[in-house]
Amino acid sequence: MAAMALLAHGALAHADLGIDARLSHPSPWLREEVVLTVEVIDDRSLIEQTLPPWTPAGVMLRPLAGQQERIRTEQGVRILHRHRWALMPLYPGPIELQPPAVEARVAGGGRVTLTPPALHLDARPLDPLIPAELPVSALRLSADPLPEAIPRGRPLTWTIHVEGQGLSARGLRPWLDEALRDAPGLRAYPPDIRLEDNIAPESPMLQRLTARVVLEPRASGLVRLPGLKLPYVDPTDGQPRLARLTGSEVRVMHPLWLAVRPWLPWAASGLLLAAALWLTRPRWRAWRCRQAWLRVLREARTPAALRKAWRQGASAPADDSTRTLLDRLDVACYGRFPLNETTFTELKTRLIERGLRPHPREV
Repeated sequence: MAAMALLAHGALAHADLGIDARLSHPSPWLREEVVLTVEVIDDRSLIEQTLPPWTPAGVMLRPLAGQQERIRTEQGVRILHRHRWALMPLYPGPIELQPPAVEARVAGGGRVTLTPPALHLDARPLDPLIPAELPVSALRLSADPLPEAIPRGRPLTWTIHVEGQGLSARGLRPWLDEALRDAPGLRAYPPDIRLEDNIAPESPMLQRLTARVVLEPRASGLVRLPGLKLPYVDPTDGQPRLARLTGSEVRVMHPLWLAVRPWLPWAASGLLLAAALWLTRPRWRAWRCRQAWLRVLREARTPAALRKAWRQGASAPADDSTRTLLDRLDVACYGRFPLNETTFTELKTRLIERGLRPHPREV
């Protein structure tokens, strides 16, 4: 870069400025994009810079995102401004390219024009049989994931992404229309195509073309979406290639069945729960009745109340040991010798223990 000094309004003001330009590839193929970078370096005295309209002959250009960074040189810290364009040669052969000059205003009000050096571009010819709308760049095709099932008769939007360089929505539309046709059980409408630039700072020339295709399924069952093949020119050898996207499968169902289907597991769980409750209801009622009977036994305060409670709640035939306890209880109720409190408590406890044993129907 060339350094320079300037005078501003008769007052001595020094500004260390410089400019340079370079091409990412001086010998591209015809219609292959290359990056033109114009760099302006200043010693932090640059206040404003403008680029006049620039329409070079023989090339098509589109502006790219610029950059600005601090760098350290032998003269000290400097600010580096990068202006970038994507250039596409429109005819083969040598092209003399004069990058745009930069109008700069520095501290103190001085103005200067920075003119970068001229560049030489030599475009290599392609096979004349290759269609002019094919991009000279490798293409990468992808698609957004589709739902597992879709309702029949309702439109579905399928989004396809094409990434590459030098893309043109007008140039790729005929190939997309040719590939995205009606399939058995599926109707395809013309795609809506959008082109995005400057999508990745690390790859300034990378573009993304997004095609949204509306599909209408006509029949239930498993439907295969059409695959996609897009031609391009390989920049490594200038020969045509094909980028492929395999068509995915989607299941088309009746709208009513599709609405009911997510609730089927819950319905099955509810039916199983209801059946389990219905089967366990008799045991539950028996257990409740037994708990109420044991509570009455515990609350009995006299042999007569205990005898009455046992007779009302006992549902199984008494074994020998239980019958012995009941005989003692009958003697205490109708005999001459009543039970003392300790003996009554022991007798009630043993009867309650017999009542705690599970009934054969509850096992």
